[in-house]
Amino acid sequence: MVGFTKGSTAETATVMIENDKLLDLIETAFPVQPQPTAFFSADGIEALNHDVPQELSRRIAGRPWTEVTLMDWRMIGTSPVIARRYLEPASFMYYVPSIIFGTSQQIEFIDFALEGIIPHNKHNSPRGKWWSEFSGCASPHQRLALSSFLSHLRLMFWDRIGPANQSLLERAENIWPGTTSSP
Repeated sequence: MVGFTKGSTAETATVMIENDKLLDLIETAFPVQPQPTAFFSADGIEALNHDVPQELSRRIAGRPWTEVTLMDWRMIGTSPVIARRYLEPASFMYYVPSIIFGTSQQIEFIDFALEGIIPHNKHNSPRGKWWSEFSGCASPHQRLALSSFLSHLRLMFWDRIGPANQSLLERAENIWPGTTSSP
């Protein structure tokens, strides 16, 4: 798997080794099977006959997360944080690693991963039914994988991701600390 890359050859090799360990942890924490039984939310915010849910159905629904690419997410026509409002929380959690893997290859889209794992409200405060179900369905192993992903970003890419993404990273670290407690 192609990993995050940095400047020199020695830095690239070190980052790729660390990146491979992280991606292995994520693969272990997010099993491919079973897939969620319900994809779209029963509480759907908007009718499912609009563009975004149609693209979600075409590009993501029913596919193993390991086969969903960052390009699939990009072709939906909106960011994953907006697209997730159409999905059951457990379905979005199932597909989160596909976003992480995609952004590991294209760091310029790191906001997709970071915005996708924090609450989508003014202060990114954990609240509401959807968020409660989403964060509640994360296993302790998945929480550790998310926390490890965030730690990896801070350690290896803090200077490269820019102030806006640094702020998102800090918010995500508060939501997904390195413990198994619920946010």
